[in-house]
Amino acid sequence: MTQVTDHGGGVHSIKVPIPDNPLGHTLVHLVDTDRGPVLIDTGWDDPASWDTLVAGLSALGTAVTDIHGVVITHHHPDHHGLSGQVREASGAWIAMHEADTAIVRRTRESEPGTWLDYLTRKLAAVGAPDDHLA
Repeated sequence: MTQVTDHGGGVHSIKVPIPDNPLGHTLVHLVDTDRGPVLIDTGWDDPASWDTLVAGLSALGTAVTDIHGVVITHHHPDHHGLSGQVREASGAWIAMHEADTAIVRRTRESEPGTWLDYLTRKLAAVGAPDDHLA
């Protein structure tokens, strides 16, 4: 069942699942504006997450095609993952800080091995045990 919350003042949240993650979900916020609904974050790029986002919007009386804009709070994929699909469905603008945009682009353009090597070096630098790095 899709969980939505009305926070008052035209602000709502939708609990969007993050598959196979102990966090469980991302809260996607819908803000009613005079130009149309704006999402704050979009959730993880996964079919179940997309279905939950669409169902949550519907429960709030909004269709994904109605979304006017998207504000991404930071570069983590559970916050920006569905932004492309939202834009494709609605034509919405997307706003993200340029530093976060650079991280997303660099990550997507890198070979997976490069990204894993980078993460391994960072984890080793802060003292992660060797058996956690293998």
